[in-house]
Amino acid sequence: MIGVATYTDPRPTALSGERERSLLEKHSQLVEFLRKEGFEVLDINAELGKYGSFENGNNFGIDSMEDSLRGARIALSRGISGIIFGLWHWTESNLVTAFVKEANVPVLLYTDDDPAWAGSTCVTSVGASLWESAVNEYALRHFRIKGNLDGVLSWVRAVESVKKLSLARILLFGAPYTLGMEHLMDDLPRLKGIIGDFIMLDQYLIVKNAEEVPGERVESFYRWLTSKTRVEFDGKMLTPESLKRQIRLYLAAKDLVGSESIGVSIKCQPELSEIYGTTACLIPAFLPFELDAEGEKPVIPTTCEGDVKGTISSSLLFLLSGKPPLFGDIKYVDDDVVIIANCGAASLYYAKLSEDPEENLKATTLRGQCQGKSGAALGYRTPKATFTFARLIRRGGKHYLLYFLGEGLEIDEDLENKLLWGRQWPHTAIRNPLDKETFIEVMGANHLSAVPGDYRRELRFVARIWGVKAVDLNDRSEVRAFLEGL
Repeated sequence: MIGVATYTDPRPTALSGERERSLLEKHSQLVEFLRKEGFEVLDINAELGKYGSFENGNNFGIDSMEDSLRGARIALSRGISGIIFGLWHWTESNLVTAFVKEANVPVLLYTDDDPAWAGSTCVTSVGASLWESAVNEYALRHFRIKGNLDGVLSWVRAVESVKKLSLARILLFGAPYTLGMEHLMDDLPRLKGIIGDFIMLDQYLIVKNAEEVPGERVESFYRWLTSKTRVEFDGKMLTPESLKRQIRLYLAAKDLVGSESIGVSIKCQPELSEIYGTTACLIPAFLPFELDAEGEKPVIPTTCEGDVKGTISSSLLFLLSGKPPLFGDIKYVDDDVVIIANCGAASLYYAKLSEDPEENLKATTLRGQCQGKSGAALGYRTPKATFTFARLIRRGGKHYLLYFLGEGLEIDEDLENKLLWGRQWPHTAIRNPLDKETFIEVMGANHLSAVPGDYRRELRFVARIWGVKAVDLNDRSEVRAFLEGL
């Protein structure tokens, strides 16, 4: 829920009536615009009875400390994700400061481009007062937008996503980190400033539950999977038996996850891939996909190798876009191309980028893995599209949010023929936003997350709300500043 509150000048003037009619119209249009875009709006002025007050000859806008504090307490009691202040004309800044102090939520100061009223004066005055008073972090890190409703939508998506993450839980199967990769770990108690909770379960629970999955459920899934995708059994790594073991692992994990987690990471190596003897590749393929043999299901962002920050990055992109996120390794980099390929599977949505899940399944091929003792890799080549990539990293105990817009490229025959290790994996090729040396130098992880579309503005909003530095890899000056800070 997003709050909207419009303020006004407490002083009566010759234009008071005309001013208040204009404020009522602008406020109502903004509220209606947000509702039409699918957001739940808490109209603070309505909660304060300002519509009826205006009809009785009083101001429509909030014009007193009493109403400002009452509005803030209403907003606080309703659990809003953030507040948009409609500052279409002058108001006394301390009224807004009091609301911000009491409500303690992300803040957007908004006005339009109407030259009839002093919106620009009000936004700069209120913004400066929030910086000066610094009553809380949201006052310091507030946002200002003028006449850009697309920018308002981006801000709303950002604060809604931040709120949902702050209440959600991330499920980690297996104790990070995997294969000695220390950057996959993090300070989990500290991260509870942005994530509701972390649940850590031993992978033994998956193995134990896998053994108890009814045989007919496994067989039904097997028949469905082998009919919907291309399967190339090799008599060694990929056999009907090993595929059924992978199905058991997936169904067990699916049952354990339920619908309460916003993101999941499976460690897999070496406990499942080597000791249990079968890779868990169906888990990152189907959990972040809307369909399996048992019907439609929720999309749950899923990463591999116990990657804490990767799971947060994927979950954030999912909340911003509503699309299943891609996750994978930075497999190859040169001056022209970056290839992302996860070790065995990633969301099957990227096999075709189709809204029809059946089309994505048709474009998926199961082949024997190149690592582990047995199992299938679920491979495809992602079609050309525009993607937003993101990665939360930590350097010297300080978090950064790396992101960039990536132009998808076709993996042509020449490049395909050069692939050897992991050729059976899902691959996504994009144009390098930098050069090979700078791209490698700036990366704080070997994993990236992505979704189709452009969500760079939302990511910048999220980073400031979280209080972390955002680094746009499409902007070489930001990259240089990040690297010079070493």
